[in-house]
Amino acid sequence: MSNFKAIMDLFGLSPEDAATYLKVDAADVVRWCEMHESPPIDVWQKMVQLFDTIRFAAEDAAKAADLDKLQATDLNGLSYRQDGVQTTPASPLDALAGPQRMIAAMATASLARVFV
Repeated sequence: MSNFKAIMDLFGLSPEDAATYLKVDAADVVRWCEMHESPPIDVWQKMVQLFDTIRFAAEDAAKAADLDKLQATDLNGLSYRQDGVQTTPASPLDALAGPQRMIAAMATASLARVFV
């Protein structure tokens, strides 16, 4: 498995999702995942931007939580799209379920630190 594939898996992106986001052909994405041929630098730059977007959205979502009323038993049921806890408005990630799951996981892990 390539490092590019590992990053795609972390983001929860299918080859089709990645191709759409990166504006490349899905066959190129599959080739970068299955072989050691590296994507062009602009693709790596877009993946770094996606990582930063996810990280900042997760931080913003965690900051939006009402820590005064948050209980450890609430962590598993938190919603990061409803209940006033938004990631980023009109985010380019809205159509991508994988990054949305990563945002929720990272935000929840950040909030769990309150109880450690």
